[in-house]
Amino acid sequence: MFRTIAHGGVVATLWWWAVPAEAAESVTTLLQQMRTQLELDQRQINALKHQIDRLQKRVDRTPVVPPAGVPPADAVGVLVTQQPGNLPGRTVGPPLTATGVGTPGAPPPVAAAPISSGADKVRVSLSGQVDRALLFGDDGKNTGLRNVDNIISSTRFRLLGEARFNPETTLGTNFEMELRPNLSNQQTLTQNLPQAAGNVFPTVRQAEVYVAGLGWGDVRLGFGSTASYLTNEFDLSGTFIGHYVGVAEQDGGFAFRQKGAAFVPGGPGGKLVLSPDGAFGPAVGSVFNNFGGLGRDDRVRYDTPVWQGLQFSTSYVDGGSYDAALRLGREIGEFRIIAAAAVADATSRHHSPTANLGYAGVPAGFIGGSSLGGTNVNPSGPNLADVSPNGSRHFDGSFSVLHDSGVSFTMSGGVRDPRYLDPLGQQLSPNLLYTKVGYQHDFFPFGRTAASIDYAKQEDVTFHGDTAKSYALAFVQNIDATATELFASAAYQTLHRTLGGAFRPIIAAWTGARIRF
Repeated sequence: MFRTIAHGGVVATLWWWAVPAEAAESVTTLLQQMRTQLELDQRQINALKHQIDRLQKRVDRTPVVPPAGVPPADAVGVLVTQQPGNLPGRTVGPPLTATGVGTPGAPPPVAAAPISSGADKVRVSLSGQVDRALLFGDDGKNTGLRNVDNIISSTRFRLLGEARFNPETTLGTNFEMELRPNLSNQQTLTQNLPQAAGNVFPTVRQAEVYVAGLGWGDVRLGFGSTASYLTNEFDLSGTFIGHYVGVAEQDGGFAFRQKGAAFVPGGPGGKLVLSPDGAFGPAVGSVFNNFGGLGRDDRVRYDTPVWQGLQFSTSYVDGGSYDAALRLGREIGEFRIIAAAAVADATSRHHSPTANLGYAGVPAGFIGGSSLGGTNVNPSGPNLADVSPNGSRHFDGSFSVLHDSGVSFTMSGGVRDPRYLDPLGQQLSPNLLYTKVGYQHDFFPFGRTAASIDYAKQEDVTFHGDTAKSYALAFVQNIDATATELFASAAYQTLHRTLGGAFRPIIAAWTGARIRF
């Protein structure tokens, strides 16, 4: 008599009638042990697969090391395609840091390919991007479509030059320029002409020299990112290019239109004047600000080496302002975490008086203004209030968490302690709160898809009692083979002002593409 027993791929055929009872019990025990061992082996295999997946993700984000056979950094007289270009793991993008800690929107951690250089001791690399969009707006009175440059991450190019003083020390230059025809944050909804081509001038973003050492960090001198710049923008959602904490960078020149006639500040000394229904009120860029620290300026900046994912930075700006920041980039289990916090003192800077009290157009009754047909003149360009940290002490921070599942959560915020009053002489407490929930997944073989929903609330940016809110949806589709990101977003923006009547909401939506080179 035969009996066949199968388990986990193991087949045992027994001479059932010839096996004593004691032997049969031993065989049963052995089979149970084999089953237990097979289950244990399967769990170990699954754990190893999970570790391999995590290691593969880390490898994908690790700077590429030049392959064997590449000439050393001090080699001369070789083909440009053989030269190492930027030093992997050191200057992965302006201004700084290292994989996982670098600021959003910066160049990828893989060094750009070098180009020919007039000085063969310095390796020069070229990179950049073009970022254009069609922007639609509806202010409750008018609709319009504008062809704009996406100022979230504007059209630009950069030249990085690097040379090694010794195996552990790098000297370099960073030169970055913007060309931004029809900036998205400076277009009104009603103007009927684009920015004149003759007025499209290159703008310097970075012009600095630096020295960096593996053991002590780096020092940068010139025009470039201050320590607090971008600390409010850490975002792992994958939809940064579509919509982020800088609400006004999408439609900062659009105006909130007055809902019904009301007395508004507009006369001499802030005297109230009667403004009609539909009048142009504050610009979006006068009530929203991303609290971006001291921005880019002429400064001396120092960054420590990255230790356990942490990096400290500080800078001193020409004119007396200064700041400090702490950045973090870590992977903990199935989570990737980036975070930053900054403090800045800009009290030495002068806060400019608010142009036309922050109105996008000319309020009815304003000195020097006029009204036509019962409403104020259509603005040909926005009059934006000074919403910078000038004249203030400033605090901001952000963090973003991305799970291996593709779910992310981002939060940003900031407060200011101004040394000035609002246009009516009242105390201000400018503040910002921003949150975003996102999801990203490889639905298509050609690139990752990301979607998000976010909310922003700002108070007291220009006038005491102002509350501006934004609700937005964003979508980004990556096309890896062409280094392209297709993006789209739609935002619903409101403004409540304690003095000056009610305002209609604004709907702003756009779609476009960023292509990097």
